[in-house]
Amino acid sequence: MRAWNFDFAEQEFVEAGLDPTRWVKALDSIAVATGSQGAMLMPISGGLLPNVPYTETVSGAMDEYFRDGWHLRDERMRAVPIITKRGVADDFDGHSADAIARLPFYRDFLARHRLRWYAGVKVASGDDLWAVAIQRTIDQGPFSVEEKDALARTSRRLSTGAAIARALGASAAAGALEAFEMSGTAVVLVNRHGNVFKANRSAELLLVDDVRIVKGKLVAKDAGATTALHRAIQGLLWRATGGMAAPIALPRASRRPVLAYPARLSNSTANALADCQAIVILIDPDTRPRTPEATLRAAFRLSEAEARLATQLAFGESLENVSDRFGIAKETARSQLKSIFVKTGVHRQAQLVAVLANLL
Repeated sequence: MRAWNFDFAEQEFVEAGLDPTRWVKALDSIAVATGSQGAMLMPISGGLLPNVPYTETVSGAMDEYFRDGWHLRDERMRAVPIITKRGVADDFDGHSADAIARLPFYRDFLARHRLRWYAGVKVASGDDLWAVAIQRTIDQGPFSVEEKDALARTSRRLSTGAAIARALGASAAAGALEAFEMSGTAVVLVNRHGNVFKANRSAELLLVDDVRIVKGKLVAKDAGATTALHRAIQGLLWRATGGMAAPIALPRASRRPVLAYPARLSNSTANALADCQAIVILIDPDTRPRTPEATLRAAFRLSEAEARLATQLAFGESLENVSDRFGIAKETARSQLKSIFVKTGVHRQAQLVAVLANLL
């Protein structure tokens, strides 16, 4: 094999740690350095999500990988213990040549994209383990023993960028918690497993009795509400783009429900290696003071009627209930809501709540 120069690739990995939008460029540099088709960065300690970075050259295969459930049948996961121990593994560390020729993962999935061979290089990120999965076509052939040795030697150096990304992700998460706390907004942070790993003080005070964190999960005594919340969080984590889910009402025995608003950053700004992959904003209508309508009118130039409607909607009231309570026609309420959306720059009620959260 010709001598590989990983200097540029290693520098790109450090840059990507500082700026998550550069991960694709970093992976491109690995593919070029090794004479391969493409590469992706994937967790090998569980919690795989479709927002992992990968090069454009394997985007078609990656779309199918998640869309058709091949990530649940990935034969290469057999080699994870080898990657963890040695720092690198390839297809032959999990299967024989005969198995590679007949297994559906290779025959029905990879072959359709002219792919066949790979090498997984361990990238350590704290107590989390990832792998740079370098992809080669059928014609490019498998990695040689010498090439695998070279990749094993660069494993530790590539981990630098991952460590930086994880550290910056932790710093950003702490900053987000502090910002929400300053506004008096309860919020919890969710990792790629869908587990809560951190909550601010406001959330800790709110999450008692009927709504709590149990074994890393946000749960209510109402099983149906708990299921709906977990489905909403998983749906957000697996969406192609970020955004906010519709509010989930978490019932309480003697008080009005806590309103949970799951949200996630868009892929363009999210840090795939960070612990925080989603947040859940929690609003308690019983303890939080109503937003003064005058404040809304001054902040967003709402009319008196619009400010009154926005205040009620922000605390989980339905449009129908508000229109009935104030004796206005539903068509009038819808018209006022459209005007509120325009003035606040949102398109849905869930987004309206997020905008108003700092004023509550």
